Amino acid sequence: MEQKTKVLIVDDEQTNIKILLEILEFEDEYTTTSVTSGEECLAILPEFQPDVILLDIMMPGMDGYEVCRRIKNSPEYEATKIIMLSGRAMQNEVDNGFSAGADQYLSKPFGMDELLEALKSVQPCRQA
Repeated sequence: MEQKTKVLIVDDEQTNIKILLEILEFEDEYTTTSVTSGEECLAILPEFQPDVILLDIMMPGMDGYEVCRRIKNSPEYEATKIIMLSGRAMQNEVDNGFSAGADQYLSKPFGMDELLEALKSVQPCRQA
């Protein structure tokens, strides 16, 4: 049996979390959990150890850029893939995401296929 990819969803909007969970649970390739803040994201890393983080940028408290920087600057988690999700699509926002260490950047709203392709693009190839 192939191991499922562990995805951590970080978003302060419950509606966004619900939509992402529905998309990922429809696919049978992912194990998911979610949190609603950057601080909770950092706290759950040791326990959940995600392969991929779907990270909202605009959140109260610690924003997604800071969360991304902290994760990518940590030797324990620097290999964790991060896909930033944002309602902001200005080039400087995208550039800030990649500068913070994001592996992918999706602008909201995005389609199910776009999300799944982004997830596939950051996952390591697995042998069957």
